[in-house]
Amino acid sequence: MKSLEKLIVRGEKSPFYQLLGIKIEEVKDGFARLSMEAENKHKQFYGTVHGGILATLADSAAAWAILGKKNAEGNPVTVEMKINYLQPVCSGEVVAEARNVHEGSRIFVSDVEIKNEGTLVAKSLVTYYLVKDDQT
Repeated sequence: MKSLEKLIVRGEKSPFYQLLGIKIEEVKDGFARLSMEAENKHKQFYGTVHGGILATLADSAAAWAILGKKNAEGNPVTVEMKINYLQPVCSGEVVAEARNVHEGSRIFVSDVEIKNEGTLVAKSLVTYYLVKDDQT
């Protein structure tokens, strides 16, 4: 099994995370916190952060909550994702906290809250399937 520390380093160095400015703040058993600073490059033409950016942050946090499980072996793949956008984001720090609410042998479900400067701006439920290493 890959060490969590090595995975976090790889994750933070990924071109996608660097493009968006995503930071992996905390990963532990069934929980993850990711953050980013809302910038102009994240905004759509109305001047608020694009919903796809918030969805990406939620999806990524859920994946890391699974990767933090000691007994979870394999690569998490998103099966389904639902997100409710509650408030627009214009600037400031955006933080996604994911908590696993179901942990099966292959299926995981994570509840994700996204906050902007402490205010809840989106709520997401993400279902993942663990693809075993020999299936990839």
